[in-house]
Amino acid sequence: MINNQNVIYLLNKFSKNFIFFICLFFVINFEKSLSFFPLFKIATPSLISVTIYISIKKLNMKPSYLILFLVGFLNDIILGSDLGSTPIFLLLIKFFSEGYLFNNINKNDHQDWIAFTVIFLISFCIVFFIYIIINLSLPDLSPVFYYVGTTLIIFPLANISFDFISFITSLLKN
Repeated sequence: MINNQNVIYLLNKFSKNFIFFICLFFVINFEKSLSFFPLFKIATPSLISVTIYISIKKLNMKPSYLILFLVGFLNDIILGSDLGSTPIFLLLIKFFSEGYLFNNINKNDHQDWIAFTVIFLISFCIVFFIYIIINLSLPDLSPVFYYVGTTLIIFPLANISFDFISFITSLLKN
């Protein structure tokens, strides 16, 4: 006989993962739609990496590797980009964000930007070098620097916004 608590637990876990999948898919599509604005014509910032980092570090939500792989794979199929580059990048962001190697960097909230910068740059460099090896050519570096720069500028804004919202909600609860 099936235990009702196990069924409820599995349905709860599935619904949380499904909602997180939908949210990540929305964020990655919003990220791509920013390219229609003249400011982000060259390259859009990586909002998905900011979202994954904040969800892991601040919300203690650990997205599964399968969800990140599916979101990245669907994004590559829909946009027609190199198949596998986005899933590798998302999986590296999750791996390094959860890793114990960067836990000593992120001891307090003031070092979030440093930890995110290190994690983002290492993940991006790995994917960038894979891209260079596969295509046997060096791409134009101006959009690459713009992409990295805008992402590193947007992270503190998103982090402060998240901290402000959590502060207001904690005030309202008391």
